[in-house]
Amino acid sequence: MDKLQELINTLSEDDKREFRVFINRQKSKKQRKDLDLFELICVNTPVKEIQSKLYTIPNKVAYHTLRKRLLKHLTDFVVLKQIDDDTTATSSISGQISLATYLFNNKSDEFAWRILTGAEQSAIENDQYELLNNIYHLQIEKSDNEFSTDINDIYKKWEANKVLVDENERINIAYNFIKKEINVVIRSGENKNVNSIIDDLLTKYKLKDVVFKRPEILFKVLDLTRRVMLSRKDFYNFEPYIIHTYEKLNTKHGFSKKNHFYKINILYMIAHVLYRNRKFNESNGYLSQMHDSMLENNKAYYKQFYPKHLMLQAANFSFLNNNNESITLLENIKPNALSKLPLEEQINIKFNLSIYYGYSEQYKKSNFILQTLNHSDNWLIKKMGIEWVLKKNMIEIMIQYELENYEISLNRIRSFERNFSELFNHPLYARANQFIQTLKSIINNPQLMKDTHFVEQVKTTLVKIPSEQEDLQAMTFYAWLKSKMINESFYNVLLEIANTRYDN
Repeated sequence: MDKLQELINTLSEDDKREFRVFINRQKSKKQRKDLDLFELICVNTPVKEIQSKLYTIPNKVAYHTLRKRLLKHLTDFVVLKQIDDDTTATSSISGQISLATYLFNNKSDEFAWRILTGAEQSAIENDQYELLNNIYHLQIEKSDNEFSTDINDIYKKWEANKVLVDENERINIAYNFIKKEINVVIRSGENKNVNSIIDDLLTKYKLKDVVFKRPEILFKVLDLTRRVMLSRKDFYNFEPYIIHTYEKLNTKHGFSKKNHFYKINILYMIAHVLYRNRKFNESNGYLSQMHDSMLENNKAYYKQFYPKHLMLQAANFSFLNNNNESITLLENIKPNALSKLPLEEQINIKFNLSIYYGYSEQYKKSNFILQTLNHSDNWLIKKMGIEWVLKKNMIEIMIQYELENYEISLNRIRSFERNFSELFNHPLYARANQFIQTLKSIINNPQLMKDTHFVEQVKTTLVKIPSEQEDLQAMTFYAWLKSKMINESFYNVLLEIANTRYDN
């Protein structure tokens, strides 16, 4: 792909609108060929056609100069947007250091020192040790200035901070080794002890005690561990690990204002794993803590976490026999508010709403919402992941069956078999294929649902033992099949299975 086009393709529609304003900010030209080039690339105009649309007589030199100018504008725009979108203090502190350097170069020494002192304080408050290192270097360089503090005092601060800089480097190295090992585990599907891998690497880099003093590092480690557990559907073993880790951190060190983001994230992780382990009331309890934390610090992270909180709350309600509340929560998101959310969140909200309509047997509404996604499966795989698309396809097949469009269901099944055949060799996805093959058999021979041998075979094939470790989503598909076989409401059967006590 053309590199300029690749960069433009990373921009959302909102970003593209902002860029059009940005490129015209100087208003020095009434007609801008660089903006014309941008518009042509946005609509995927073939490279061969672009020159002829821009120039009456093809001009390769002018065209390549134009590309460079557009790339420069795009680079400036992306850099400024990154700074503007940065929720950490990094960009602000970097800006202060740049401003102080500019003021020093222009002999505004007193003002420069005031800015640099403010940058130092902000870097200390936000654990920005590398930036703090740069600040101390600049302070030492300008220590012969009449407004400077004593160079020996600056050196002592630099020396103490250097320990933290070295610690940060070791943390980053250890984290990337942990990430590498965990990616190997995910790809191979091996049942390795993830906690042992992490403990060994933290011990190797002398970081076992450090992670509990640094919530951002602990969060990264937990996030990596969660990725493995998600890939294995092993929520059962992840639950006590993450709750124990959170309580240990909260008791020993707590969360400061600068670490508030990580606190909210970890609370969400706990609420999510409890939901997947069918502890819906407990999950809501942690969601309540999460919501309280979202309201703190002038709601600094409220907008960022609101969609996740809302969707998980709706998911819990649906399994607590309050599916109408789930529908209401998601339906009440105003279109204007929905359009401002990240695209992945918009898609997930629609997808979940479609599922809740399915629970209430409003299959036409469910089908309509899925059709509003307006994207191909290939596009959705890139954006949402192949497992998400696999589940969407399974639900579409079920909906067509419920609408008595049996031929459409069979056509979708044939497409499903072609598109996801490579996944079926993986143990985690084998049951998805078994589910679809069972449904295919039922469509072709409805009398099978009255065959007790067939029904028992379905149960032993699709239900994991022990039942407390069963994946909630897999359980939902099984509940739907069971409801067809015993001719009862899908939602009632789902509630009965999902809320059955483990010891029963």
